[in-house]
Amino acid sequence: MKVTKGTKRRRNRSRKPLIVLLVLFLIVVMSVQMMRLYQKHEYYKEREQKAEESLEEQQQKAEELEQYENYTKSDEYVEDQAQSKLGLIYDNEIIFREEK
Repeated sequence: MKVTKGTKRRRNRSRKPLIVLLVLFLIVVMSVQMMRLYQKHEYYKEREQKAEESLEEQQQKAEELEQYENYTKSDEYVEDQAQSKLGLIYDNEIIFREEK
């Protein structure tokens, strides 16, 4: 069987729509994948931002706790506790109480 130029043209013409369909299909698949990746990227960006905010809050709490720890080790704290819980005062202090 001899292949002529006309036969080759018919084969090429019948393959062109298939190639166009394949290319369109690949474009659609790639577009869908790009959208999914974009959505994941946005989701992870949001999670990162929330994690950074949480980290800042935790660092602030840690700093406050450290300051409170330093305060509880001071003499001022001991005096405040002695005055408020035990009612102790210095010899030269005068306490004024409101009449009921």
